[in-house]
Amino acid sequence: MFIRKKFCKSLFILFAVAFVLCTNSFAKESASSAKASASEKASVQKASLSKEKPRFFWKISGVDKNGNPSFVYIQGTIHVGSKELYPLDKEVLDAFNNADRIAGELSKDDMQNMQFYAMRLVQESFLKADGKKVSACLSPEEIETMNSLLGSPQAFAMIDGAEPWVAALTLLEKTIQETTELTYEYSVDNYFLKLANDAARKVVGLDDIQVQIDILTFGTYEQQLTILKSSIKECSDEKSKEETRVELKALYDAYLAGDVEKLASISDASNESDIAEYGDFGEEYKKLVYDKRNEDWAKDIKEFLENGGSTFIYAGAAHWVGKNSVFDYLRKQGTIE
Repeated sequence: MFIRKKFCKSLFILFAVAFVLCTNSFAKESASSAKASASEKASVQKASLSKEKPRFFWKISGVDKNGNPSFVYIQGTIHVGSKELYPLDKEVLDAFNNADRIAGELSKDDMQNMQFYAMRLVQESFLKADGKKVSACLSPEEIETMNSLLGSPQAFAMIDGAEPWVAALTLLEKTIQETTELTYEYSVDNYFLKLANDAARKVVGLDDIQVQIDILTFGTYEQQLTILKSSIKECSDEKSKEETRVELKALYDAYLAGDVEKLASISDASNESDIAEYGDFGEEYKKLVYDKRNEDWAKDIKEFLENGGSTFIYAGAAHWVGKNSVFDYLRKQGTIE
């Protein structure tokens, strides 16, 4: 399921890294939810959206609840990267440094506690599996492939009693290592998190950690098995691995070039392909990963504007382009023109 691959290989790469660390060694401080009632003037006047010169960088200009100027700067990110992404544009860095508030997909506290969350999730997964063994649902050939991909039968045995998503995530991390040289270390998200840490700045979360946990653990046991079987094939089949390399390179090249239309086209096409293949399951997953979160982020941005000052947001570029983007929801709710 490419929609899952795309999400995990970008947004949730950080969780995969934390997960692997805890298995090898084997909330949310969210955006303010205070509902400030805007003045009649501010509620009538819509904010304006402009695409700025730097790659995947936008500015929303509006007024706060008191009628004063209010701004939200948005840096669309990619969650893996290379040195080619840097240095970032001065306009972006100035917006970050001068912001009254900073928001990422997760709060700084949640990011720093990622390995703890991963370990807890794995422990809970064994309990939820309730004695089921993943190996009992795989063919002899799939078991042999799992043993080979993980390095030994013992490695597979360590996670055999957990829900299938655990094995799928383990294979995902291996796929990332084998199909791309891009790393989370050079991701734009990690760059801004380091800047915030160095400056002792607070970073609030657009998502609660539970939102991303729900995505990671999405589906029934049987649906997770379907994803695992697909992952086994992708990790062992050279043709599938080459397709993954091509997909990742296309996404990265579009981002590096600042090609909004290209990235939107790739994202929308992959979503539609998965829905066509997986039906209601694919549609439900897409809504959980993108639509629901985008709608919620739009509400957060409306509050940021109403609260005034300057807000800097860094979050996955795919959320700001294509169908049902955050900007689409901002228009639907009447926040921007």
